[in-house]
Amino acid sequence: MQEKHPEETPSKSFLGLQRGDQFFLGTLLIAILVLAVIYIGQLSRWGTKPIEIKRQSHLPYEYQIDINEAAWVEFAQLKGIGPVLGKRIVAYREEHGPFQSIEDLLLVKNIGPVKLNANRIYFKPIPIPPE
Repeated sequence: MQEKHPEETPSKSFLGLQRGDQFFLGTLLIAILVLAVIYIGQLSRWGTKPIEIKRQSHLPYEYQIDINEAAWVEFAQLKGIGPVLGKRIVAYREEHGPFQSIEDLLLVKNIGPVKLNANRIYFKPIPIPPE
């Protein structure tokens, strides 16, 4: 039989791992935790200054339609004029011919002076035919 020396202590195993394996796994775990903390710090932008972006002021949106050329969809986008009234304007134009002035829209059913004035800026002026 072999004799055990009192100076030698048997290596203890934890979860079936030897001492060298435990050291390797501990080092690996610490390295993973350090890298995770660095990665989370980068995602949170910790330690960085916010960037101020100077933007140009908004330009006014100018939208004008020709009442003698526009489809009902274009009329439907205006204030107080939906798809039904837009189709009615186009049907009136097809039945009676092109509008001679913007005020001729008052001849279409359900268009009054208030609705016409609210949308007047969106209508292109009708050119006067040369005589």
